[in-house]
Amino acid sequence: MSAEDSLPDPDCHCWVPIARLTPGMVIARPVQGGHGNQVTLRIAVGSSVTSSMIGQLVNKGVECVAVRPDAAPDEAARAEAARRLEQRLAEIFGDQPNDACRSLRDALLACGPSTC
Repeated sequence: MSAEDSLPDPDCHCWVPIARLTPGMVIARPVQGGHGNQVTLRIAVGSSVTSSMIGQLVNKGVECVAVRPDAAPDEAARAEAARRLEQRLAEIFGDQPNDACRSLRDALLACGPSTC
């Protein structure tokens, strides 16, 4: 395995609640925050998270942000994440969801798990 194989896909990101955000994480999707219809905070892709930034996100009511994973997950981590996703969706939707719920469950399964 080369060093490049351990790098995450540049389009890969994980949604992290602000409470689990830590300094040093890297923003993977643009972030906007504000009050009402007025945007008063913008954070660009590639920005490193700081303690001050976390405080601003809390103040602006941002609940979660997309961050880049530190490394590409290995196959065992992917399999475990898929197992946890299937288990959680079974808890939410039950064994026999109705047609509308089945469509949503199937779409969530198709998106796959977050491996962060």
